[in-house]
Amino acid sequence: MQQFRVWWNSFKTVAIWISFITNIVFLIVLILLLMQLFQIKNGILEPLVDGLHRNFVGLDEAVIIRTIEVNDNVPVIFDLPVNQRTNVTLTENVPIAANATFTLPGGGGLINGRVDIVLPQNLVLPVELSMNVPVNTQIPIELPVDVEIPLKETQLHDPFVNLRNLLEPYVRILDNLPDNWSQVPDFLIDVIQGEGINLLTPTVESANPWPGFTTGVRPEDGADFQPTN
Repeated sequence: MQQFRVWWNSFKTVAIWISFITNIVFLIVLILLLMQLFQIKNGILEPLVDGLHRNFVGLDEAVIIRTIEVNDNVPVIFDLPVNQRTNVTLTENVPIAANATFTLPGGGGLINGRVDIVLPQNLVLPVELSMNVPVNTQIPIELPVDVEIPLKETQLHDPFVNLRNLLEPYVRILDNLPDNWSQVPDFLIDVIQGEGINLLTPTVESANPWPGFTTGVRPEDGADFQPTN
C-alpha cells in the first residue's frame, strides 16, 4: 500500500509538471499569435479574401475584345430580275426577212409579198429588257470582324455572382474589424455599450470592389495607372 502511495504521488507530480509545461507552451503560442494577429489580418487574410472577391467581380464585368479575321467563300444563288430600257449596238449586219402585205393606191387591192432588209453593223437600237437572270457564284470574303463579348451576358455570369456572394460576408467582417491595437479599445467600448456593432455592414471594398478599372490594376497598385471610361 505504501509503495502505491509513493507511485501515485510521483505520477501526480509528473502529471502536474506536464500540464504546467503544456499550459506555458500554449500561453506562449497564444501570445505570439496575438502579437501577430493584425499582421495576419492585414497582411494575409484581408488581401487574400479581398483579392479573390475583387477579381471575381472584375471577371464578371470583363469584356472580351478581339478582332477575328474572316476568310471564306460565300455561295450566292438567286434570280436577278431585269426590267429596264436600254440601247444596244449591232456588232454585225443583221438580215431580216419578213412577209408583208402591200396596199396598192387608188383601190388597186392588196399584194402579198416578202421583204428582205439588212440592219447595218453599229446600228443603235432602243430595246426594253424584261427577264430573270440566274446568278450562281461564290464571293470571296476577307475582312476583320471586331467582337465584344461581355462575360456578364454569358453563362459565366451566374458562377461569378455566386462566388462574389460567397466571399462578400468575409470581406465585410474583415473590413469592419480593427486594423491595429489602437482601435481595439474603442471597438470593445462600442460592443460593451451596445452601439450596434454589425460586422456585416457594407464597406467600400464590398460595395464597389472593381470601380470601373478594366485592366485589373487598381489605383494604389501602380502610379502610372489611368482608369478607363
